[in-house]
Amino acid sequence: MQGLNETEECQAQFVIIATGTSPAYSDQVPIDGSTIIDSDMFPKLPSIPKAMTIVGAGVVGIEYACMAAALGIKVTLIDLRHRMLEFVDAEIIEALSYHMRDFGVTFRLGEEMESVTKAPSGKVIVNLKSKKQVASEAVLYAAGRQGNTKDLNMEAVGLKADGRGRIAVNEFFQTPVPNIYAVGDVIGFPSLASVSMEQGRLAACHSFGLPAVSMPQLFPYGIYTIPEISYVGQNEEQLTDAGIPYELGIARYREIARGQILGDDTGLLKLLFHRETRKLLGVHIIGEGASELVHIGQAVLAFEGKIDYFVSTVFNYPTLAECYKVAALAGMNKLMAV
Repeated sequence: MQGLNETEECQAQFVIIATGTSPAYSDQVPIDGSTIIDSDMFPKLPSIPKAMTIVGAGVVGIEYACMAAALGIKVTLIDLRHRMLEFVDAEIIEALSYHMRDFGVTFRLGEEMESVTKAPSGKVIVNLKSKKQVASEAVLYAAGRQGNTKDLNMEAVGLKADGRGRIAVNEFFQTPVPNIYAVGDVIGFPSLASVSMEQGRLAACHSFGLPAVSMPQLFPYGIYTIPEISYVGQNEEQLTDAGIPYELGIARYREIARGQILGDDTGLLKLLFHRETRKLLGVHIIGEGASELVHIGQAVLAFEGKIDYFVSTVFNYPTLAECYKVAALAGMNKLMAV
């Protein structure tokens, strides 16, 4: 597209669809752009409300809840699920929940929204199926994203998106039409910018027959809550379900000089490792710089390293990277105690 009313026709042997997503909508939520908004509209609010209700406790909803709370907005977070971010390690989510409550966020988990209405007073009311009502100055509807496929006319080439606008692909990111690929948020989970770029690289390589190696099991996840969360590898629930004997070691930022300098005395880094081989299995972090710190663990996982590496490695002082050594020593102590 060149301009608002101009189009350009292109031809290619291969096509990669990477149109991303937009906020999903509901007939029960009358978005007006001022008091009832979606996540794209949040930065454009004319003023900061004193209280806001956020419907949806997915990644987007939780990130915006943290941002709003940091601005001094009294936030109520509603979601049908009884636990936030079920794919994240439970201990990390418990820590995040504590921080969010400390920020003044109220959780209404296990509750389903029925409708959103405006009261004569100007307040916005979220009506729940449990017959509860939550009143606030603004409502942010963040219950999912919709693939940007509606205007692509994919039917003309035999493609069809699902009910959420997502496109089905195979392991090479090919759609049912072999010379058309799709990558990024438009194909669904994990909907991460970093992963989307990697998917684009892999799709391009496959289309031209170029060799490409990727390790999706080692993709790092970064969630920009306050404090931020990042992890790579398996979590405790996954290891338990798989029957893998594991042990863990935890380092808290308050034990590390850099954590004390930063004033982050609540962050933590957790290492999961095989009890018998000491092979690293997962790294889970909450706190300042988590999304940067995780890459050290990612590299060790990629080379199938053991926690012995962290024990014998000298890290710069003072750095948060020291958490790896402290966590590894804590894990080793548990093995020695057994």
